[in-house]
Amino acid sequence: MMSQSSRGVCVFLWFVVVAAVARGQTRETVVASVDGVPITQQEVDDSIAARVYPLQQQLYAIRKAALENLIVSRLLEVEAKARGVSVDELRRQLTQGEINVTRAQVEEAFAQNASFFASMSPDEARERLRLDLENQARMKHYRAALERLRKKWSIAVTLAEPAFALRLDDGTSPAVGAVKAAVTIVEFSDFECRFCREVQPALKQVLENYGKDVRLVFKHLPLEGHRNAVPAARAAYCAGEQERFWQFHDGLFGLESVSPSAFERIAADLGLGLERFKACVSSEQSRAAVVRDMELARSLRIDSTPSFLVNGKLIKGALSFAEFQKIIERELKQTSSLN
Repeated sequence: MMSQSSRGVCVFLWFVVVAAVARGQTRETVVASVDGVPITQQEVDDSIAARVYPLQQQLYAIRKAALENLIVSRLLEVEAKARGVSVDELRRQLTQGEINVTRAQVEEAFAQNASFFASMSPDEARERLRLDLENQARMKHYRAALERLRKKWSIAVTLAEPAFALRLDDGTSPAVGAVKAAVTIVEFSDFECRFCREVQPALKQVLENYGKDVRLVFKHLPLEGHRNAVPAARAAYCAGEQERFWQFHDGLFGLESVSPSAFERIAADLGLGLERFKACVSSEQSRAAVVRDMELARSLRIDSTPSFLVNGKLIKGALSFAEFQKIIERELKQTSSLN
């Protein structure tokens, strides 16, 4: 966990970077020199990137929430004006709709929360639950009405997501796809994670459809509680030492249950040198390689799998191909607009 002093240093460094941008300095700007050898803004940014990025994420989350509140407020104002009513009256109208809370629903809620209402009479508790369920129904109507307003009125959101500045495709991690890619996807994954396995078809579809524009970089993030995740990561690394990482990767994700007994079987099926493979799996080299990825994830406050950095922008969860496609098309559009 980051200490109070470390957080203070990170915040200070973050404001230094912001101040530099405000003064018009670019990443190529020389900000200092030692014996005539220049130090650029990019070198400074790269040296603190892992500490600054989580702060950027926090600031983005705060801005995004504030922006969402403002968008909703403006939507309500525009719609209220169009209807010729006040905003408060519009809010009331948007909560209107059929509300049918049954006795069975109240009884089910009462049974699930009986201990919470121990100090109330059963009748009072049931009445409170009925009112809560009705309010939930009204909020459901309200949210659905807001979604309709979003489609009715034009909304354009251009709030920029933070991007991790330091290049993560450093040539040491397994990578596949375009060599000079417009979009780089860095995947943090765990071979014993069900969601990591489920996202693999979508990633293959991404490479099939965007192979000329997208590069996929793999980083190990075995999670606590997954007993065989670290051994699997080390085994996959060792398969990579014999140029078979992606084939071993597919073999592991094809297993119903990940276990060390399967590692040598997969290695043999791929034609790996088994003695070299076994020596590597138990070596300090394979341990250090996996730990290096884990430490990188920790520095970025990435603690769940699968997680992705798409051109430096953090996205968590097992995305569908359609979701990846939307993100990639956006990145390609942004890249083309800069050229």
